[in-house]
Amino acid sequence: MEKVAVIIPLYQTTLNPKEAVSLRQCVRVLGKHPMIFVAPESLNLSFLSSYGITPNTIRFSDEYFTSTKSYNKLLTNPIFYEAFPNFDYILIYQLDAYVFEDNLLAWCDKGYDYIGAPKLRKHHLAGQASCNPVLFNGGLSLRRVKPLLRYIKIYQLFFKEWLANEDAMFSFAQKRAIPFRFLLRLPHWKDALSFAIEQNPKISYELLGELPFGCHAWERYNPTFWKQFIPQD
Repeated sequence: MEKVAVIIPLYQTTLNPKEAVSLRQCVRVLGKHPMIFVAPESLNLSFLSSYGITPNTIRFSDEYFTSTKSYNKLLTNPIFYEAFPNFDYILIYQLDAYVFEDNLLAWCDKGYDYIGAPKLRKHHLAGQASCNPVLFNGGLSLRRVKPLLRYIKIYQLFFKEWLANEDAMFSFAQKRAIPFRFLLRLPHWKDALSFAIEQNPKISYELLGELPFGCHAWERYNPTFWKQFIPQD
């Protein structure tokens, strides 16, 4: 079994300039790892040749790529994780993510079942304790295949489907998921912040004192801050 694969979801045949920057950086930094494009059955991926990529692809039904809601259904469905039987971990890398260095194997070695950029509240930034769960964003997220597959199958013994965003299921950020909390090993938000930043990037960077492994939605949250670290074209 291989340690980890980089999974890049695609749903259209053109990339905007920011997505192109994201893809090129992914290939440059993480190119030594197996890279798999997840795409609709009908999508023509020949455009990837212009990026010097001959894609390794796993296809799913087009219905899973029509909206955010349908994508959430895919990532909370056992069929998604069953598509990666030869990997211990998968790194979901949506094309609004950006990675700064390849310490992916070191993050795998930490043994978390799921980790993504933490959504921090004021009490986190103020150093106050809280028992409320932290949402770890799924856009750039490292997932251990077997534990997530097991969790979904157990969850489906009690409920037909997950109705919220997929990352809330794996973060136990919705009440329905809390009884299943014992099934996954999650990080403390401070460790997750070293993995990825999303909201409040300037404050998060000051807390860290260094760049994380990567970031998500950098063009949405304070793009002015990110200009010093991320080329714009």
